[in-house]
Amino acid sequence: MPPGAPRAAVVLSGNELLDGRTRDTNGAFVCDDLSRRGVKVTELLTVADDRGRLDAALRHALGGEPDLLVVGGGLGTTHDDLTAECLADVLGVPLEEDPDALAFVEERVRAVAERRHLDYRETFGLARRQAKLPAGSTAVPPAGVAPGIAARSGRTRIFAYPGVPYEFRQMWLETAAALEQEAFFPDVAVRVVRVFGVGELQVGPILDALPHELVELGINVGGGEVTVRIRHRRDAAALAQADALVAALEAGVPVYSVDGRTVDDLIADELRGGGLTLAVAESCTGGLLGARLTARPGSSDYFVGGVISYADQAKMDLLDVPPGMLAQYGAVSGEVAGAMAEGARGALHSDYALSLTGVAGPDGGTAEKPVGLVYLGCAGPEGTRVRKGSYPGDRDSVRTFAATAALHLLRTALPS
Repeated sequence: MPPGAPRAAVVLSGNELLDGRTRDTNGAFVCDDLSRRGVKVTELLTVADDRGRLDAALRHALGGEPDLLVVGGGLGTTHDDLTAECLADVLGVPLEEDPDALAFVEERVRAVAERRHLDYRETFGLARRQAKLPAGSTAVPPAGVAPGIAARSGRTRIFAYPGVPYEFRQMWLETAAALEQEAFFPDVAVRVVRVFGVGELQVGPILDALPHELVELGINVGGGEVTVRIRHRRDAAALAQADALVAALEAGVPVYSVDGRTVDDLIADELRGGGLTLAVAESCTGGLLGARLTARPGSSDYFVGGVISYADQAKMDLLDVPPGMLAQYGAVSGEVAGAMAEGARGALHSDYALSLTGVAGPDGGTAEKPVGLVYLGCAGPEGTRVRKGSYPGDRDSVRTFAATAALHLLRTALPS
């Protein structure tokens, strides 16, 4: 991180985050957002719903005197929602019912009671404790029912939010917008370069060969891609180093994005901009690619649908794959992948269609067709392309790799 950057600590609480019931997304989200805004995240702590543990984690985080402490979880109506109490203990103040927080809770509970046909008085009686905040703090407007908490401890700004992911994210982004207005965040540029087709071993030496003491470099590897994040202050010397690093990457490895856009972003922009449509035919990914495409708002502009043809009979009946082709080459083959893509394009009347067929494992592999073998097809106005891939890891990894590779196959086929 450039010298002088603000520092932040993050504390999350929740038994569900530690016993495998829930995968933490709040920590990854807020750390990524803070980093993009030029803040150095020094630690991310996750603790159980335990008064002693949470109290110790908050004291530890504040002991480092960060500029910002973000707390997630433990704001609610149950016995293990302890954040407000622990914050009050750490700050050395009592809990008090805050008028603004009370108004927020009343308004939100009334809406929930009407929507769910609940008794308002009974529901409000259960929710009222959420209006108690550490004395001297202020209420952060809620995204659900529970207000957040904004407080100070010396130089440290403290913001606490409920752990429900959509509430946490919305409330943090509103806080960040306010901090932006106060010029809390430094004037830092973030460049994100994305690479597909090689690994970190090919990317790392390119970066190491050039000066980069004025920038902070971060490399992330996953799903068959390498992402390089370059952060620097907006001065001429740092900008020159960043430009040189980007140029070297473009010259040395298959860079597909220098503006931070993902392959999903590029596909969406190209299809929408060209007035083109897409369909999918999936076997080993079982709908994963279709779900990924439709997770994006506005995807109905270009995505028309898909066929999950897991069984050979479904490939024949729904995608018109010839029985003789399946008998001769097998379902996991380039021939069948091409036929699946063409069948989906014809059945769904799309401009382009992607197909995936392979062995995701952990069983089903053979010497000729091992686990991880996947064939991809892309049918379009210029013809049909087929690619063979061999992807490492467990079942989920193979499926994720394959879906990403299919999007890259489409990216290279689209007119741009």
